Amino acid sequence: MNHLGQVVNSVKERRRRDPLSRRVVKASRLHELLHYLAGHTKPMGNTHPTPAPAPNHHPVSPTTRGFQWSSGPQVTTAKDVPPEFLIKLAKILVGKSLAEDNIDGITKCVFNKYVCKTCEPLGERLFRYLIKHWQHEAADPPTSHGGDQCAADEDNVLSSAAFTAASNYLMALITDSQQLEFYIKVYAGDQEKINKGDVFDLISATHQVSTCTQRTCCVPDDILMAVVNGAMHGKESINTKYLHSWLSQHCPRLLMWLHRNIIHILTVGYRTIPDNTEEKEDDRDTPILDCPGKSSCVSLHPALIWLLTCSLPILYTKPAQKKALPSSNDLLLDPHVFIDRMILAVSPTHWVPLYNSDDHGLSINRLQHHVFGYHGATLMFIMAEGDNMFCVANDQEWRDSKHFWGGEHSLCLHLTPEYKIIESGAKILYFNVTSRGFPTGLQVGLDSTNRALTLDLNLTLVTYRKIPYKLHSLEVWGCSTAEVKEAQLDIKKREVKDVEGRRKVKVNSSDWLDNPDRYLIELAGTRPSYAQYDNPPPEASGTK
Repeated sequence: MNHLGQVVNSVKERRRRDPLSRRVVKASRLHELLHYLAGHTKPMGNTHPTPAPAPNHHPVSPTTRGFQWSSGPQVTTAKDVPPEFLIKLAKILVGKSLAEDNIDGITKCVFNKYVCKTCEPLGERLFRYLIKHWQHEAADPPTSHGGDQCAADEDNVLSSAAFTAASNYLMALITDSQQLEFYIKVYAGDQEKINKGDVFDLISATHQVSTCTQRTCCVPDDILMAVVNGAMHGKESINTKYLHSWLSQHCPRLLMWLHRNIIHILTVGYRTIPDNTEEKEDDRDTPILDCPGKSSCVSLHPALIWLLTCSLPILYTKPAQKKALPSSNDLLLDPHVFIDRMILAVSPTHWVPLYNSDDHGLSINRLQHHVFGYHGATLMFIMAEGDNMFCVANDQEWRDSKHFWGGEHSLCLHLTPEYKIIESGAKILYFNVTSRGFPTGLQVGLDSTNRALTLDLNLTLVTYRKIPYKLHSLEVWGCSTAEVKEAQLDIKKREVKDVEGRRKVKVNSSDWLDNPDRYLIELAGTRPSYAQYDNPPPEASGTK
C-alpha cells in the first residue's frame, strides 16, 4: 500500500478509537498529506503508482501556500504591519538627517523641524520618550557618513524602525483617555509623580499647538497657570493618575488639538515635507468672537476661549446647523452637496455678544432686555474682585421663574485664579425677578444650603461657596447660530411696534357718540361729557 493509503488508514483508525471531541489530526501528518496531494495529479483513490513529477515542476510547500497551523485564531497586530505612508515618511526623515546632519537615522533637529515644528519643547520631550521606549526595535545602530567626524550617539538618533513603530502606536491612541495618559507619561518621564513645572509645560504645549495661527495680545501665562493651580491644589507635585482623573473631569479635550496635529503630520508628511508645503486642518472647534467689544480683549482672552472649548460640551462650540440636510440619494448623485455638508459640519462657531454691562449698564432690567428672547445656548461671564472670574453656561433660553431649570449640559466654572468646574447637570439654574415670596436674583447649584454661585438682584455682590465678592462687570455671549440672533432681533422689533401701536389711540367725537361705553355711562346716571358744564343750556323764555 502506498503512502497515501497509510495516512488514510491511520486517520480511520483514530476516529474509531478516540471519542468525537478528540478527533484531531496532527499537524505533521496533515502536512504530509498536503505535500503528497500537491505532487500528484490523479485522484486520492488511485492505488497505482504515480509518475514522477516533471523536471520543471516543484512541489509547493505549505509555507509557500500561506498555510499555517494554529491552535487558536491568528491575530495580527497593527504594529506588525505599519502603514505605507509611515514607511515613506521614515525614509524621508532619514534622508533629511543624512543631508542636514550627515547621520544615518532620524536626528532630534530633523524631528523637531518636520514633525513637531509648531512646538519645539514638545518635540524634545517626545523625541526622548521615543528613544527610551522604541529605540531597542532598531535593527542596526545609526552610523555617520562621509569624512566628517560625526559621532552618532544612539541616545540622540532615532532609527527608522523605531520611528515607524512609535508612530504606529501613536495612531492607535483613539480615545481621549488614552491620549491623555500617553502625554502625561511623556512629560512625567514615566514617574509616578509629576511636578508643577511639567504640568505647566504640558498645558503650554497644548495651547501653543492649538493656537499656533492666532495672534494673542498678551502672554497667557496667568490664564494657563489657573489650570495648574486648580489641578495642583497648592502642592509642588501630584500623582500622575490623579492628574489624569482631574483633567478628564475638568478639561476632557485638552490634548485633542495637540494629538490631531501630530497625527496630521504623520499621515500627510510624506507628501508635504519633500515639497516644503503645508496642509492645514480645517477642523477647528475654537470659536471666533463676532464683533468683540473693547473689554473683550481683557475678559475673553483667546487662551481663555481655548480653555473653555476643552471643558464645555460640543453644544457651545459646534451647535447643530439649522440648514436642512439633503437626502441620501442627493448625496450619492451630487458629490458637491456631500462636500458642502461636510464643510458645514466642521465650520467654526461665532460667539456673538448679547450683553455687556460696561456698554449697556449694570442693571437687571438691562440684562433681561438684551438676553431674554435668545433661543439658544449662552455663556455668562462674571468678573468680581480679587481677579475672580466665573462662567455660567446655559444650554436653554433664559427665563424668569420660581423653579430651577436648565438642561443636562448646563454647568458653572471658576475660571481664575483657579480653573475648574464647580457645578454641572440639569436644573441647576434659578433666576427670579417678579415672583414674590421666593428668593430673587441668580442662583446656581443643587445644594440649597451651599449654592455654588449666587448673584443678588441689584447686581452688586457675587457669592461663591458662601464667600462674598464685589461684582465688577457682566458679559453674556450667544453660542448658537446666526439665525438665532436674527430671530431675537425680529422679536425685539415686533415688541417695539406693538408698544408704539398701543400709544397711538385715535379719539374721535363721532366714534364716541356711537360707542357702547357712552350708552352704559348714561344709564348709570353719570354725565356723558364734561362739555355740558362748560356751556350750560339757556333758560326757557318767560321765566324770571
